[in-house]
Amino acid sequence: MTLQELSGKTIFFSRKLKADSQFKKLAKENKIQLIDESLICTNEIRFSFTPKTDWIFFSSKNAIKYFFSQNPELHSQIKFGVMSQVSAAYLLKFGKIAQFIGEGVDLAAISKEFGKLIKDESVLFPQAIDSLKTIQKHLSFINTCYNLFVYKTTIKTNFTIPYCDILIFTSPSNVNAYFNKHKVETDQRVIAIGTSTKQKLSDYGIRDVLMPDQFSEEGLFDAVLKTEFTN
Repeated sequence: MTLQELSGKTIFFSRKLKADSQFKKLAKENKIQLIDESLICTNEIRFSFTPKTDWIFFSSKNAIKYFFSQNPELHSQIKFGVMSQVSAAYLLKFGKIAQFIGEGVDLAAISKEFGKLIKDESVLFPQAIDSLKTIQKHLSFINTCYNLFVYKTTIKTNFTIPYCDILIFTSPSNVNAYFNKHKVETDQRVIAIGTSTKQKLSDYGIRDVLMPDQFSEEGLFDAVLKTEFTN
């Protein structure tokens, strides 16, 4: 789809975007109406003990935020892995550098590459209590994995999303929340961020789902350009 054809379309993005968001900027420049609203809320889960491991892997920015907000004690040789460049940039805000950064949006492939790097080392996974544990499931049996619950996700119910031409879902939880109140019409186009989100859409019978090549907002806008509408 050309930018001219996108003009006048409406996009729902299941995450509240910052004022300086690149996606928001591109939408405005191309006269695309954008509804950015998260359909979930998150709350901290307190923890008092941090297992000593070789690595800590973060699957989301929320995991990073809620882990470091509790000032965990970490040994000096700890290494960090993250899902994407977006998470790596966020990790830097806490003064930490990622030694592993996932590429693309295929979580199984990211897990495979992470497994090759860490060999038989141990990993701590700060995560939501309802996490799908996708990365852990694809690691080898020789890796010792610890799951540390640092936040919980609650689905919102007090929202109404008007009809949008394109729906962008950022997580399985947002998919669940949307389908509690709405359904996807046949003339709507759907984009999923990550294979877990795409699988959740498949659980609701949505098969024709696009995925971006990267988790970045620029990658997401490129995915929007790949959508096609029948006249």
